[in-house]
Amino acid sequence: MLSTEQQLLELISKARHILVTFAAQRGGDAVASALALENFLEQQGKQVSIISHNWQASDQLKFLPGIDKIQNQLPSLQKFVISLNVADSKLRDLSYDVQGDRLRIYLTPKHGSFSAADITTRSSNFLYDLIFVLDSPDLESLGGLYQNNTDFFYQTTIVNIDHGITNEHFGQINIVDFNVASTAELVLKIIKRINPQAIDQNTATCLFTGLTVASKSFKANTVTPITLGNASELIALGAEREKVVTNLYRTKTLPMLKLWGRALARIRSDSARKLVWLLLQPDDFIKSGAGEKDLPGVIDEVISTTPQAAVVILFYEQKAGQTSVLIQCLPGRNALELLKPWQPQGDQFLAKAHLADRGLLEAEQVVIEHLRQVLPENIS
Repeated sequence: MLSTEQQLLELISKARHILVTFAAQRGGDAVASALALENFLEQQGKQVSIISHNWQASDQLKFLPGIDKIQNQLPSLQKFVISLNVADSKLRDLSYDVQGDRLRIYLTPKHGSFSAADITTRSSNFLYDLIFVLDSPDLESLGGLYQNNTDFFYQTTIVNIDHGITNEHFGQINIVDFNVASTAELVLKIIKRINPQAIDQNTATCLFTGLTVASKSFKANTVTPITLGNASELIALGAEREKVVTNLYRTKTLPMLKLWGRALARIRSDSARKLVWLLLQPDDFIKSGAGEKDLPGVIDEVISTTPQAAVVILFYEQKAGQTSVLIQCLPGRNALELLKPWQPQGDQFLAKAHLADRGLLEAEQVVIEHLRQVLPENIS
């Protein structure tokens, strides 16, 4: 029986066009890991696309090599093939026109005539014949990419790579290890086993970025000596550490910092449950010039300045009476479970829910009351 690495190598060698994807709400670990994997696969002579539904690059990650390759919509996955039997009568001319909502195709034989019996139709093979899903707990977290193309995902081999404890092992090959601090480390392990010489500076920089983001700059309790060893190895392989640190932690946009300052004016906490939450009104976005894409940066700032917080929540209104909730949890808590009554999207670390019929203060009261019921006091 082939090992996981042997099966993976065989799949890659046979693949014509590979799709690499991740949940759009995932952070730098998913993005950087996808770019590293794409770079490696292209070096193996493969055609690769990175696509994440409705994904937008955050300002902090725009320095990553190749980030402009990431697309946010799938192209057409199949062609509709019309076949004409020309054994008895050769084709002299082909033309078409469009009348209203109907396409008309005109086929003129050299002699005789064509009949309906001469024509067959079918769908072509899918554009991609192998899928890598990174840093995503399940297929549903891929959003419209999966929901609008379920047949494609059911009929195409999936390699699932993740370090999350809630991963559902949905792939034909599952490389899932929640004892590592990042998905980037799993991608590094795969590349080293297949072709370690393929780790160039761009790949090393991407992997180091993913590891740094996932480990909260090596401050998270998931960091182990192996994590530090992987980071050291990537730097030795050419990872641009100073560039990574500068872009991730020393370069903050002015609108994000303004929004963070306004959020701090309404910060609240429940120390017994290691719970911290903030509120943002529509006026805060207008006056700061910030947008929804700046919110993860606000949460990161809160986490870095309040190390005792295990759960950070951001309540925000961009339109009056329509409140959204963004929650980030440290390992050991599950963001999706905490917001379960409101059908959240995301994963165990970062999730988002909408309370469309509740104002900011009402949403705060309902959600915090719920969390106080489900989170025990003095959790470790």
